[in-house]
Amino acid sequence: MKENILNKFKGQYCSIDDITAFVEGLQGATSRKTIVWNVNDLVRQGKAVRFGRGVYGFMPKKQFNPVMSDAANRVCSLLREKFKYLILTITDSIVLGQFMNLQPFSTVVVIETKKSAINAVLATLRKEGADAFAKKDYPMLEKYISSSQSFVIRPELSVNPNLPQHNNIRNANLEKTLVDLICDEDIFGQYQGEELQNIYKNATESYAVNYSRMLKYATARKKKSSVLEILQYTNVYGKIRDLI
Repeated sequence: MKENILNKFKGQYCSIDDITAFVEGLQGATSRKTIVWNVNDLVRQGKAVRFGRGVYGFMPKKQFNPVMSDAANRVCSLLREKFKYLILTITDSIVLGQFMNLQPFSTVVVIETKKSAINAVLATLRKEGADAFAKKDYPMLEKYISSSQSFVIRPELSVNPNLPQHNNIRNANLEKTLVDLICDEDIFGQYQGEELQNIYKNATESYAVNYSRMLKYATARKKKSSVLEILQYTNVYGKIRDLI
């Protein structure tokens, strides 16, 4: 079944309904659950990509695995050691450089944690000499930052799009990062305008994006229409839009 599906849909975007109709045309009535399992196994093997709920592409596509800066890694190690039971979500804007035409002069690491821990995290980072700020203060103080990397501590969000966790650190996935660029202009001011379109276009062409997950998160943050407005300029979303 898998080889037949690969041969039929190679290089194409399609829905699970399209795949089911094809399989049943070959071998008669077949359990939809069996078909879904086989397609998802192709995804696990890297031979297909899941672009959303019931939407697949049969072409090579890399998975996004963010590599943080050395400074961000040091801070994560410090916080992991200092706050053993505190869950932290990390977004390092250094990963965006690969998608931009003009490189930013500085980068920002956003650390999300529970509201009651923000002051303690800030004090720990400042004691180590880091340019660390609470989100509410960052827009006013950003122009006074002298280092090339700053840290913004914000209250954890009530929703995050299925983030993997290593010990007590969760790294932002691509879906979250792209949506947050639009939601948090006060933090990501360097990544707006034409560069925002470059980031969306290049990121979605380079890596696998789960658009159902991305738009669900954008809806929760009340920015779905803004995200869709940028996505309309990207090639991949144009091909799968009607399938989602």
